[in-house]
Amino acid sequence: MSTLIIPCAGRSTRFPDMRPKWMLTHPDGKLMVEKAIEGMPLETFDRIIITIVREHSIKYEAKIVLEQVFGASVNPAVEIFELEDFTSCQAETVHKTIVEKKVTGNFVVKDSDNQVQVGGFTHPEFIVGLNVNTFDAEVYRLKSKSFLMVNDQGVVVDIIEKKIRSEHICLGVYGFDRTEKFIHAYESLLQNGARGEIYLSHIISYLIGTKQSVYSYVEATGFEDWGTLQDWRVTQRRHATYFVDIDGVLLKNKGKYGTENWSNTLPVIEENLGVLKQLYDDGAQIVFTTCRAEKDLEGFKKMIEERGIVAHSFVTQCNHAPRIMINDFAPSNPYPSTTAINIPRDGSLKIYIQK
Repeated sequence: MSTLIIPCAGRSTRFPDMRPKWMLTHPDGKLMVEKAIEGMPLETFDRIIITIVREHSIKYEAKIVLEQVFGASVNPAVEIFELEDFTSCQAETVHKTIVEKKVTGNFVVKDSDNQVQVGGFTHPEFIVGLNVNTFDAEVYRLKSKSFLMVNDQGVVVDIIEKKIRSEHICLGVYGFDRTEKFIHAYESLLQNGARGEIYLSHIISYLIGTKQSVYSYVEATGFEDWGTLQDWRVTQRRHATYFVDIDGVLLKNKGKYGTENWSNTLPVIEENLGVLKQLYDDGAQIVFTTCRAEKDLEGFKKMIEERGIVAHSFVTQCNHAPRIMINDFAPSNPYPSTTAINIPRDGSLKIYIQK
């Protein structure tokens, strides 16, 4: 048997006045926990166990929500395990899950507050990480990460919490070859007087140090971190929805009539279109607004398609008048949840965009 365990039993203290962070809605409409398992090779697991706390079910209907998201008709491998109370650490959550759900064989533990893209695993004992010097995106809060000491053979010789010791960071995906070995390591650390929070890295360090395990290093192909509210806000900003007027912003302003008009000219403002393309490539959703009718957009649609921009939608025949958007705000989508950018007609968009 191979099992994937997703611990969701934390108090989410870094996300005050909100639902448990793993229940927050990603900009694409999925729950954070849905996004957290998307990059995993789910077809390789016989069981997928999401461990939650009863308090969250009472306050936020956590179990009901998860059953709706991962019901038998959607993914029959997913099981929802509800703890009576919060645990002291992630290692205890995993220990309780293994014991009470009678997990056997090899298993993988995956954090619920990030997304890791990884192809697969050739060895049951592994840690997924990335090289911060070669990864193509910036990794924030390095001092809060776990660092992996990896030798030339791709073997993890140690894992160190919250201290920068190498170029490889741990991404919160850990493979264990036997549940009995994990249980023994966890209970040994407790018996030996381990103080404070026991991380999974402590379990692995113990197994490596006592020569019970050899851990291989697996390089991730993609990574997005939601460990803090600041990280989550960065993701929200990247996936913002932009309502973009066409004439005077992306095309030099022309009218329906005259020698040069909507039907015979397409005067692109290249700099502004480049800014929009970068926003789109970073994850933004683009809604085009215009006073044009649908029949007047054929050339524009073909042009943005050639530039690699896919419109979410077009809102046509808007009044030639101010456009006002109304949106709600809350801790999960804080004030201001709506902003406006006004640029001079045919002017530069770049200096007004704040990522």
